[in-house]
Parts: sequence; C-alpha cells; structure tokens
Amino acid sequence: MTELVLDNGDICIATSIDPPALADLVPKYPKGRVLLLELDVTKFEDVVVAFKTAQQTYGYVDVVFNNAGVAIAAEVEGTPEDTARKLFDVNFWGSANVTKETIRFFREVNGSERGGKLLQMTSMTGIAGWPALGYYAASKHAVEGLTRTLVQELKPEWNIQVMMIEPGFMRTPILTVSERFDPLPAYAGGVGDRTRLGLQPQQVTGDPQKAIESVYIVSQNDKLPLHLPMGPDAIEGYRSAIEELTKAADDWEALAKQAVFND
Repeated sequence: MTELVLDNGDICIATSIDPPALADLVPKYPKGRVLLLELDVTKFEDVVVAFKTAQQTYGYVDVVFNNAGVAIAAEVEGTPEDTARKLFDVNFWGSANVTKETIRFFREVNGSERGGKLLQMTSMTGIAGWPALGYYAASKHAVEGLTRTLVQELKPEWNIQVMMIEPGFMRTPILTVSERFDPLPAYAGGVGDRTRLGLQPQQVTGDPQKAIESVYIVSQNDKLPLHLPMGPDAIEGYRSAIEELTKAADDWEALAKQAVFND
C-alpha cells in the first residue's frame, strides 16, 4: 500500500515498529513525499505522537490505513494464554488505539469540510472463524464489532467514513512469521492440521498486490462501503456466515419472539 500510494503521486506517512525496513523507499521519491515514523500500536502515546508529527509536517491526514497485525496458528485449547494476550494487544487494542486517535484527528484537526477515511484491516476470519486460528479470528471479530459500533456512533456532519477490508488468505509474510504450536495429542489429525498445511505460501492463492490495488481503487470512491471482501475464500466465508445466521433466524424466530413481557 505504501508503494502504491507513492507511485500514484500521493504523500505517505509510513509507520512501522521497524522503520529501517522501509528506509529504501525514501531515496526513490521526491523529498517530502514519504515520512517514516516508528510506531508501536500497542502504545497509545506512540499513536498520538505519530498523528501529531503528521499534523506538524503536513497539516492534515486524509486516509488512515489501520493495518498492524500478527497471527497464531494453534487450536484454542493449545494456545498459550500469554501468547494470545500479546496477539490481542496488537490486533485488537493496537487497532483500537489507532482507530480512536484517527477519529479524533479527523474531527478536530481536519474538520468537517475535509473529514477523512479510515480503512480498517480485519479478516474473513472475523466473519466466519477458522480452525487453528481461533484467537486470531477472535481478535478480528473484536475489531469488526468495535468498528460496526463506532460507525453507528459517528455523527454524519463529521464527514468521516470507515471501510472494513476483509481479505481471505493472502500470500504475505504473515504466513511464515506467524507463531505456530503443535496440536495437543487429542487434536492430532484434526482440521487444524489442514490449516497448518494450507498456510504454506505455495498453497495460498491470494495475491496481495492485486488485492491492495483493488482496495486503493475503492478507497478513492466518494462513498466507501462498510464491508469490502477480498479473495474468493472471503466470499465463501461471507456466504457461509449468511447461510448459518439465516438458518438460525428461520429455525428459531418463533421461539425468540416469545422472549418478551406480555404487557
């Protein structure tokens, strides 16, 4: 996304917990077009400083791509609690930190005339879940729930738009750097093993370059969708979740409607 934004002539404030990893971008573009900032999203004060630096340098920010994330491959029962909590610190609390400061910045710095767009990276697993990715999926469900609620709270006059990007599996480094834990004996040969095999890069067909190009194009629209699936497996996840909820609504509608006071 950073390279795509810059190649299209825009200014990019590229944040990373490891800024040297992006340092090779600076000499490729005219001075002032790219600003590298160190940012640990789990530290709210870091987020505040990043936005303050952006304001001091450019005056405003039009689009925020809230993208930090990590993953764990393990069954729910076999995931160490301390590891799961660290994942939530990044995937949920980190995302929430950026989200809150983004909204404040758009409202109070940009103002209603400029407003702003928040691109919220979630996941197809935040819609449908996935074996051996339980805590990752849970963190993305949490981001989805927080974001859907936030959207209801925003006042229209603030001119702030939010889009949740919900990709399926993409061939990115997260596949190889994610923490993995062998299954407990009881889970050996289960569906989690298929997930572990399926997370091998050569098994994943999702093209992140094509996906992010599509995201960039949609982000230019005057009106953003709240949900943006990416990849055929994301569509499958959508349809599976829709079918599951529709069946539950049909099967239990009569019973559910009885749970009210008769007066």
